[in-house]
Amino acid sequence: MDSDSENSFELSRNTSHAADNDGVATTNLTRSQALNLYVSHAFSTWNARGYEFATILFTAAAYPDTLVAAALRMIIVYFAMILFSNSVGHWVQHSPDRLRTLLSTIICNRGSVIIGSFFWILILSQEDLVGREAIFVLPKNTLLKGLGFAIAVTFGIVERLSSSGNLISMERDWVVTVAAPAGSPYNLTHLNAVMRRIDLVCKLISPILIAAVISALGSIRLGVVFTGLTSLVCIPIEVFSARRVWSGSPLLQAPRAMPPSQPTTTQTTPSSWIARIHGFELYFNTTVWVPSVALALLHFNMLTWRATFTTYLINAGYSLNIITLARAIGSLFEITSTVITPRGIEYMGKAHHHTNSSSTDEDDEAGVGLIDSHYGGNGDVETLIGLQRVGLWGMSWQLVNTFPVVLALWAISTQRDETESLLTLARRIISEQASPSVGWSIVLFSFLAFSRLGVWVFDLTTQQLTQTLVPEHQRSSFAGTENSVVNIFELLGAGAAIAFPRTEQYKWLALASIVTVIVSWIMYAFWVRQQRGHLVHWEKLAQGFCHSGRNW
Repeated sequence: MDSDSENSFELSRNTSHAADNDGVATTNLTRSQALNLYVSHAFSTWNARGYEFATILFTAAAYPDTLVAAALRMIIVYFAMILFSNSVGHWVQHSPDRLRTLLSTIICNRGSVIIGSFFWILILSQEDLVGREAIFVLPKNTLLKGLGFAIAVTFGIVERLSSSGNLISMERDWVVTVAAPAGSPYNLTHLNAVMRRIDLVCKLISPILIAAVISALGSIRLGVVFTGLTSLVCIPIEVFSARRVWSGSPLLQAPRAMPPSQPTTTQTTPSSWIARIHGFELYFNTTVWVPSVALALLHFNMLTWRATFTTYLINAGYSLNIITLARAIGSLFEITSTVITPRGIEYMGKAHHHTNSSSTDEDDEAGVGLIDSHYGGNGDVETLIGLQRVGLWGMSWQLVNTFPVVLALWAISTQRDETESLLTLARRIISEQASPSVGWSIVLFSFLAFSRLGVWVFDLTTQQLTQTLVPEHQRSSFAGTENSVVNIFELLGAGAAIAFPRTEQYKWLALASIVTVIVSWIMYAFWVRQQRGHLVHWEKLAQGFCHSGRNW
């Protein structure tokens, strides 16, 4: 990058920040604007979460006797996200008009759902799926069914990519741009927490509503119609809300500052070409790639409420009602994380400024100060320290609570193996499946719910770290590459489930999951130690123990 152009770019960026700080109207997000921001995000998330669940049901109904179609659809979508997520992030980053960018993702997303729903209707209307007595029936044709499935999956890819673009535009651009300074209402921590709470509530309720509609109407095809109509109805509401936010914010209306173009390189090796295409060179040159990869690693975790874990629980003997209840309790803990995290960041960030802090407390955060000043003061030091500390607590909480989950799963698996070896003849006669141990089941579901609190605390803090410490002109591109990394581990998780498909083999997937969590914790702890110079104030712990001993 040319030094003069770089200096002019940084000068324009710093000037814009100074102008923002001079005028209250340009920095403070009003309550009405915040509400419209939440409404737009809520409808986007509601449709994304609902369609994600609905396609699982549609695929299962279209291919009721095999899991191949579901696994194939998942793998294709993951591959597409790995290949094209960075391009989406790059497009968002280099689109000067923020409103047009966001509206494009909305229209593209809803359009892909509506068109995809049309092809799902055609697939699910074949006579071998609905019977000859149905009102609308198509003759059975395996070739046309496969072609329709391929088209539906293609539009599913478009839906996922446009949803990713919408999230990148909203979380890495709009929210960071309109957020108030730290300590003010509607600051970045507050906005992130509320928007993640909306996401988790939609994740809980949207699939339940779709399942309830299908159950009440008694037709999977009517469920497809409901999904398509929901997307159609949401378009004007979401567009109107986004326009209201944009029209009331001069910061959003201003064209995005474009970074100077990078000089061309003479290297043409395949590895360097791939690195440039997928943005990994930019990604790994940032300060926060370690926390980002640590979070992405957790997407390999098989002890989450994904389709493979639910299938395992059903095969292990748990009823659908118990699974639904356990999942709902886990979702409540996830939502709780959005309440705890902002308070934890504020408390842990201010802790090192207390009057009884030693000089070590002020010096060990030098790394954070350097990072903050290097990127133009996008976040204050207190918030950065709070993010690091709370993120480490969240990651540690997940690790501690995952161990009992793995232990319970191994115990249940062992009990199942022993029951099968001793009572095989009896089970054949009565055709019943032995129920898992009540005690171990309580341990399994309780600690699984507790662990969800930790993982979402870590998710929220890592998101804000990347929003704060990645330069503005790289933020969306970084997010696109980050999505590619996440989907790499999602793909590896799907591949592991295919490699170990039997119920009795799931304990090995659980063991691999705890190893993944340990590696993720080590990565993040190492990064925090690099930034702070320590993980724990051992001298303070020693002073505390000595003080307690004297009192005793």
